[in-house]
Amino acid sequence: MFPPMSSDRARWLLLAVAAVALVGHSLAFNFVTDDAYISFVFSRNFAEHGELTFNLGEPVEGYTSFLWTALLGVGMLAGIPPEWSSRVLATVCAVLTLLVVFKLTERALGRKTPWAAVPALLLAASSGFACWTSGGLETQLFTLLVTLAIDGVVDAVQRPGAIRRAGLVLAFAAMTRPEGLLVAGVLGIVHLTTIGFTARAYRRMPNIRNELVAIVLFLVLWVPWFAWRYWYYGHAFPNTFYVKASGRWIDPRFELQMYKLGAHYLWVWLTQTKLLYALPIAALGLVVGPPRSPRFVLALSCTLIATAYLCYAATVGGDFMGLHRFIMPVFVLAAIAVTLGLEWLVGFAPNPPRLGAIAAALLVGAFAFTQVGLTRASTRWGNWKQDRGIDTPAFLIVYTEDRAAIGRAMERCFAPDDFSIVGGAGAQPYYGRMRAIDVFGLVSERIAHEEPRVRARAGHTKFGSDAVLADYDPTFVFSCYEIHAKPDQPRLPCAGFWLARGYEQVTMRIPGMRQLGTYYTFLAKKARNFQCPGRVH
Repeated sequence: MFPPMSSDRARWLLLAVAAVALVGHSLAFNFVTDDAYISFVFSRNFAEHGELTFNLGEPVEGYTSFLWTALLGVGMLAGIPPEWSSRVLATVCAVLTLLVVFKLTERALGRKTPWAAVPALLLAASSGFACWTSGGLETQLFTLLVTLAIDGVVDAVQRPGAIRRAGLVLAFAAMTRPEGLLVAGVLGIVHLTTIGFTARAYRRMPNIRNELVAIVLFLVLWVPWFAWRYWYYGHAFPNTFYVKASGRWIDPRFELQMYKLGAHYLWVWLTQTKLLYALPIAALGLVVGPPRSPRFVLALSCTLIATAYLCYAATVGGDFMGLHRFIMPVFVLAAIAVTLGLEWLVGFAPNPPRLGAIAAALLVGAFAFTQVGLTRASTRWGNWKQDRGIDTPAFLIVYTEDRAAIGRAMERCFAPDDFSIVGGAGAQPYYGRMRAIDVFGLVSERIAHEEPRVRARAGHTKFGSDAVLADYDPTFVFSCYEIHAKPDQPRLPCAGFWLARGYEQVTMRIPGMRQLGTYYTFLAKKARNFQCPGRVH
């Protein structure tokens, strides 16, 4: 409820302000994280060789973002580098999400109102939403698809045919992230609940033709894709699932530690976004609204998806990347819930239009103030300290840039039959164009399926043992390394196993590295007689 001046033009103006603010906010981060380069390698091999593989001829599903990876591959066919296209596509998806949230909030409120722009303004101000509008990952594509699916379910209350759109979009969501199946199941429950209320009100079963069409649309897209995946990669789940969420623990106490880390991850989200203080308002936004109304269906969707999503995130230990990209769809749900709750409260005031404008401005302004500080702290040079395994964006940025510098410097020195063991499977292999596996097993089927889980850290529970890594007969062992500021070669504590098997320590000067120094020491086979510009003898 806003003053009369805040009419149709004002609501669109506020949405435009949110879109511009989001783009500007995302440019404060403006980076591509190392994990994005894993998908880039798959995209490049798809574009150049027709294989969705990390190492040609070795189909291992080391990504969880098929649709995103394929889109970037198509872009590479057109000559568009993924370092650029991933950021542009993610920004487009994020801005479209603001538009869908705007329309979705209006459906819930049942009128055209500037209140609909408030969730978009909150998202634009959010450090996490802006950070992962950058980053190069599929996060914003998936968030857009989830939001579109919710909009279809809510719209179906008044236009039953809209559920077909939801079925179609959910298939794409499930092909973008594995959590898409979780969202599809939850929204199916929401829609069945709506059908149940309708049947009870009219004392007859409603026509479910549209629902059947929605199911068919989902299955027609998802089942052939899943069958191809299973045929191509040989497993029901991505390799990353077996790395992150399967296998025995070497120490049973690690499982409890993962739950604690997951709980901490959610606590950090609540405190950094300040949602902790707005929970009562959000709760009000989710409990008001008559059954079968768009507002009720939206509130039920938000409640069930957030509950399922947050429980899932807690059980897997959250994520190692800061600013909460793993639960990004919940940002949208929270922004909507807080807006609905505040709008409902203002309705009891003596002058709802004026108070509504003031309350909304104070909410957005106060939230934006807190997020400016969070964005500055998150990107501040030197802010590299982990928080119980959660890396800051500042660390993610410098880590990736340094590995990209290593890959660029060494790319021309690799031979076609060289094989490497790396730590991060992203920027270094991408720019180095090297055949490789990562020590954490993301692109190694053996590590993913054979190794136990040896530590409690989200996404990094497995680590290739020396015996398994040696079976790959690597030319280079980049997972045993040190970056240092002086040319004196350090003694690598992890080198003993390899030195006894014919490897030597190699030190190179890598211009452009910024975090720890410009000298890089790693292991290489002596017989390879590795020579490369910048090697320190």
